[in-house]
Amino acid sequence: MFLIILIVTLLFPNMAPAQTQKEQGVVTIQVLYRGAVPPPAVMKVTRDADVCGISMPMHSLTVHSPSRGLKDAVVTIEGIPAPDTEHAPPTPMVLSNSGCAFSPHVLPLRMGSPLEIHNQDPVMHNTHITSDVRTFINVAMVAKARPVVKKVEKSGLYRVQCDAHKFMRGYVLAAEHPYFGMTDERGHTRILNVPPGNHEISVWHEQLGPLQAHVTVPPNGEVVVTLEYSEDRAHHGDRTNK
Repeated sequence: MFLIILIVTLLFPNMAPAQTQKEQGVVTIQVLYRGAVPPPAVMKVTRDADVCGISMPMHSLTVHSPSRGLKDAVVTIEGIPAPDTEHAPPTPMVLSNSGCAFSPHVLPLRMGSPLEIHNQDPVMHNTHITSDVRTFINVAMVAKARPVVKKVEKSGLYRVQCDAHKFMRGYVLAAEHPYFGMTDERGHTRILNVPPGNHEISVWHEQLGPLQAHVTVPPNGEVVVTLEYSEDRAHHGDRTNK
């Protein structure tokens, strides 16, 4: 037995033992906002008002009271390679033109996922998605058109707009690995199967921008991280292992 192990070590000197799921940890994050919540801006509708209405409120901060939890903040654990054990193709993600708005308004997904674009409205929309000013897709979709599918091959932030209805805006964020999530109505998200060790957490919110914190994930354990935005963008991290 010792001879077999020695031969394997000599042939594959860089081969490390795979971490089992039991060795991996869980990171629970809550993102808070402290300060006055501004009212949403309202844009006048100049086209298809019979369907879209005469005005459209823009997305604003959605903050839970009294916890101050911030909804729709995208949380990513940085610097972790994708697991070698993944073989299934990424799940297609759906972005809909619905009610003269993009649904969901913020869509986090895995790099390599097919993005499936729908138009559920009785009017034409033009879904125009850009990354670093470069066009990812620009497609006109008549009412009830067949879905258009394109694979997201690059990680990062994508901006979504409808060229026919300027008030329609949204975002797609593509991550290189599965260690990401988006906060719910109380500002919580939970990321599973995180390799133990020291990691950086990045938070992105469309109005408040980026936020960072350091986290140490214990084997077989869970770490709770609280990050906070304020009106002047000051923040701090409060970490509790359990």
